[in-house]
Amino acid sequence: MYKIDYSEFVDKIHGCWYGKCLGGAAGAPVEGLKKIIDVSDFSDIFNPDLPNDDLDLQLLWIDVMHEKGTVINSCDLADAWVEKCWYPFSEYGYFLKNYMRGIKPPYSGIVNNSFFKEGMGCPIRSEIWGIISAGNPDLAADYAYMDACLDHAGNSVYAEQFLAAVESMAFFENDIEKLIAAGMKYVPSDSKLARCFNRILGIYKSGDDWLSARRVVLNEYSHPDFTNSVQNLGFVLIALLWGNGDMRDTINIALKCGYDTDCTCASAASIIGIIKGYKGLGSEITDLIKDYFICGINVQRKSDSIRDLAEETAELALQSPNYLLKVTDAPCAENRPQNFEGFNPEYPTEEGLQKALTGTRPLTWTVYGPFFEQLTKPADPGKPSPHGEGCVLPTLECMVNSQAFLDREYITDFDKELPACTIDAYEDFIEIDKSLTMEGQMCCYAKAVLHADKDMKVWAVIGNNDGFRLSVNGNDVLERDEIRLWTPYNNDVLIDLKEGDNDITVKLLRRTEQLKFSIGFRIYDGGHWHRTKWHIDLY
Repeated sequence: MYKIDYSEFVDKIHGCWYGKCLGGAAGAPVEGLKKIIDVSDFSDIFNPDLPNDDLDLQLLWIDVMHEKGTVINSCDLADAWVEKCWYPFSEYGYFLKNYMRGIKPPYSGIVNNSFFKEGMGCPIRSEIWGIISAGNPDLAADYAYMDACLDHAGNSVYAEQFLAAVESMAFFENDIEKLIAAGMKYVPSDSKLARCFNRILGIYKSGDDWLSARRVVLNEYSHPDFTNSVQNLGFVLIALLWGNGDMRDTINIALKCGYDTDCTCASAASIIGIIKGYKGLGSEITDLIKDYFICGINVQRKSDSIRDLAEETAELALQSPNYLLKVTDAPCAENRPQNFEGFNPEYPTEEGLQKALTGTRPLTWTVYGPFFEQLTKPADPGKPSPHGEGCVLPTLECMVNSQAFLDREYITDFDKELPACTIDAYEDFIEIDKSLTMEGQMCCYAKAVLHADKDMKVWAVIGNNDGFRLSVNGNDVLERDEIRLWTPYNNDVLIDLKEGDNDITVKLLRRTEQLKFSIGFRIYDGGHWHRTKWHIDLY
């Protein structure tokens, strides 16, 4: 049992939320820059007047607990998100698409979400669980899992559990290294996140500087997505260790590390805020932001005061199933759930994933091909021939390579072609390589019929690692002759769909070892597709 006086408890919660707001304001102006941020101090650039999903989603979770109590489940959170939160970015958008077509947690964070499932979208939502589970890291980690599996999997889930556990214990433990050790109990030892943490701890104990630790994180654990949780949690750890308990130094180190700076600065600062409490931060820090926050989603707040938010969440903590916490001299009595036997989380299985997938309606692609020809390239006249005298055989390079071209039409009339296979795409991927199992360079075509209930413009959002041409109703709308790393956001185009059936044709090249291609459709409302939801009414 942990005991804490109510006034001290609220002060520590106040420090937590103030740190969250201050860190978010510090990092938001440079979010997404993958370089050392060259500023002398965060106060030179910080902006407290921007809404931040780091806080907004936790305000939504608080709203859910006011309505349903503190014993809730993942679907309670998901339903509230669909109703009150418009955020459709990256993993948020894939979660919304999955959930609205019937895929429930924990699979709503996995399906169609391979690139973003380990992003920072859920670790940034940990503070509320640490607060209502103060002194009870097991409970904090259970809440964090219930939250994280909405839209994430793997290392992101571990990251939110780690932060929630650290925050729960920061109410009663001031030593950063001990807090990190307490949090790491919820990170599987064989995970990428654990390996990253252990490397950082080793560098810290060796006496090297934080720049050395940052370099190792990026050299060994980085990801092209600036929001990936492993590299960013690494930066949070670096800031906490080398910041040595000082709020300004901690935020500055997290900021200068770059990448998802609003998240890293806010997460690190919230932990320092709990340890020191609001009163312990000093006026040099607390004068930086007046007593308010900005909310960017549709939740009704009685106040935008950070202090009021602290008192509100303290009251929720008194209503949570945290039987290890005793708050003395509280103005309101404890009202903890009776007969609470713990959460019963569902963990993903391969069988469950397949069931979740096949319970949805796929887009069926008919595949034609493959088409390829021998590579043709003249021999270098300045080099001796590898063949016998008088031989006119192809060069060795041409003997071991094939070729295919985007501008060469291998099919002139699809009605006269025999399809190679059909692919039921439950995700945005068209998994060509699983059906066309030949090796080497080739071209193929994939055709689908997309039904729309009315004439409309939609965004086609494309992930590709090789050249492609997209045609809609016989009209070419986008072509890219490129070889690159697949991400789901490599290309986009605004297309017109007519009411009824629309013919979608994609011509695909594979010039390396594998073909990765995905296409999804997002709502067009006059703005950029990144700010709109995915279509679930096209089939």
